[in-house]
Amino acid sequence: MQQFNNGKPYHGSPDVEGGKLRGATVDTDYFYFFCPKCPDDQIVRVLEHGIHAQQAVNPYNDQCHSVAKNGFTLAFRIHCDSCGFEDFIKISNTGWQGGRAVDMRNSSP
Repeated sequence: MQQFNNGKPYHGSPDVEGGKLRGATVDTDYFYFFCPKCPDDQIVRVLEHGIHAQQAVNPYNDQCHSVAKNGFTLAFRIHCDSCGFEDFIKISNTGWQGGRAVDMRNSSP
């Protein structure tokens, strides 16, 4: 099995932080990310994915009304064919568990 990013380190840049990476479902239930550099909601391609972290028990199950089957973080390498932008992002169910995005941006780590 090939390692994510050929085993090299990866971390998203400031270009995908602070609300700069947006996305939406378009005409199906698939979610698409929009390039943070292009002005016209150019869709980026997901070139690669990997499991960044896995946990048998989700640490937020005792704090939320819903129960997650496990904990996970998935990593993706994204690329914009239009402008050449490339970066990394992660999707997780072990980070922020609710509220509003504005609350996240205004909180200190």
